[in-house]
Amino acid sequence: MLTTLVVILPVFIVLATGWLAVRTGYLRQDLSDHLNAFAVRLAVPALLFRAMIDLDFAQAFQPGMLAGFYLGGFVSFLAGIFLARFLFGRRPGEAVAVGFCALFSNSVLLGIPIMQHAYGDEALVPVFGIVVLHAGINYTIGISFMELARADGRSLRETVRVAAGSILANPLMIGVIAGVLVNLSGIVLPAVLRVPVDMLAAAGIPAALVGLGAALTRYRLKSELAESLMVAALSLLLHPFIAFAITHLLLDLPVEQVRAAVVVAAMPPGLNGYLFAVMYNRAVSLSASATLVTTALSVPTIAAWLWLLEHVL
Repeated sequence: MLTTLVVILPVFIVLATGWLAVRTGYLRQDLSDHLNAFAVRLAVPALLFRAMIDLDFAQAFQPGMLAGFYLGGFVSFLAGIFLARFLFGRRPGEAVAVGFCALFSNSVLLGIPIMQHAYGDEALVPVFGIVVLHAGINYTIGISFMELARADGRSLRETVRVAAGSILANPLMIGVIAGVLVNLSGIVLPAVLRVPVDMLAAAGIPAALVGLGAALTRYRLKSELAESLMVAALSLLLHPFIAFAITHLLLDLPVEQVRAAVVVAAMPPGLNGYLFAVMYNRAVSLSASATLVTTALSVPTIAAWLWLLEHVL
């Protein structure tokens, strides 16, 4: 267990550096805005673009692996809605926002670096298969359920149309789509273009981790600790367990596919759960608290999943 914990600690130490630098006043609070803007608008899109132009789609898109990952997320989403609604007395729209926290795994900012540190660059191929579909599938699920749950706002069709436009305009998705198009076209980037892409890509994950840590200083644990722990249990335990059960116990998929599905499923929701709650103004305080709790608890739980995979597969 100590060995697996050492594998993931560098990632969380970089994240904690951003948090500590802002909390101590060494860096300004608005650092997270600037770092996240750089990471999300430039560096991480360059990372995803580079990954897509080099990706072997036949290896990346494995139906069994994707089914294990997304079915696990969907069950966690439904469980979150049910528990928030009937155990914690949330209104329908709030319950959907809580469920979304249990649905969304931080596949890019945490999943990619942890998989890379644990298993090397070659282990990222199936991870990118998950990443390509992640935002589109999860936001479509969350938005559809939210519009069915709430009585106010625009129609479901209009909301899905606007959301689809927003997803396609997202810099991360632009990087993915651009890379896919270059890959399918067979174009080989000349060195004069490939080198700056590589330079931006190399800066993406460190900048994003520091920015994420700095952003976490804005959130507080208010009074919803029990509900936050429920979200953590669904996100960090139930989701990866279902992914493991489907990919390994049921389908007996190759080791690299099981690892990708389980490890990415074990990631905390990051800021996406909070941003979704803000978008609809539903359970915002709980989503902020859950972001902190799940991120903190993910350190030992991710280490435990890595240890389990090492001894079972």
